[in-house]
Amino acid sequence: MSNRARSNRKDGRKRTETAGKPARPRYAAPAVDQALDIIEFLSRNTPAYGINELSRTLNISTNTVFRILRRLTERGYTEQDPSGGYRMGTQFFALGMRLYTRFELRLRARPHLEKLAADTHETCQIHVPDKDRVLVLDCLIPQAEFFLQTTPGSRFHYHPNAFGKAILAFLSETEIKDILPEKLASLAPKTITSRRQLLSHLKQVRETGIAYDMEEYSVGFFCIGSPVFDVTGKVVAGIGITGVLRPPVRRQFPQWEERVLSCAEHISRDIGYSGNAFKEFATNRAKLSPKRSRSK
Repeated sequence: MSNRARSNRKDGRKRTETAGKPARPRYAAPAVDQALDIIEFLSRNTPAYGINELSRTLNISTNTVFRILRRLTERGYTEQDPSGGYRMGTQFFALGMRLYTRFELRLRARPHLEKLAADTHETCQIHVPDKDRVLVLDCLIPQAEFFLQTTPGSRFHYHPNAFGKAILAFLSETEIKDILPEKLASLAPKTITSRRQLLSHLKQVRETGIAYDMEEYSVGFFCIGSPVFDVTGKVVAGIGITGVLRPPVRRQFPQWEERVLSCAEHISRDIGYSGNAFKEFATNRAKLSPKRSRSK
């Protein structure tokens, strides 16, 4: 198991409960709790509720209820009906659909990742963009005596990560600069720490559809990744394999590249992608020498 997997599991510890009661929050934020109380109440009750009704029911002052609902309404999270009552707004639906799309992607990708894990006997993952990091959406372990495992929900840096690179390569330079600082964090001796150097590195990923992490995140480990595109042609994930870097493994990289690309294409087709990117990847890879193709 890689160090990065262990460290993320530690970060993801849940709060404990004592004597059947939820543990007291470490950091109190009464205004946030009150806003969430209102949101959760409205989500469970379909009729519109007035400020006074919400105040009495939730034991929150009318002034506070008014101010919270005013801001929620201004941002589209609640709306008023003709009688002046408040109900859930369309912005929550929009957020819900984004989450649905993410979970739907996980379900669609799983059988393809299972096949990739069975074919390569290596751990297979799918990562999705999550602000300045990528989020592990799923992790499939192989039927093998030794394998690496990461915890779904863990977050990793883009730049030393093959799956993150597979996503970055298909974003605009402006989008990349919005995500990454000019000076990138160094996680291992081989980590690319210059955004300018990374942008140059991504050119070949964009041509071939294959991204590598060769001990850039953790010493002794490798990743091979490819992009996943949605029905609009937008890159929505990076998928691929992760394993321990050892001499016998290197000989299998060309074969594994093909399998990773095939997996990425099958997932993309399964969520509606109909473009020619994967055909272009095959054409570009055929023009490259095996040495150059394996160098990243």
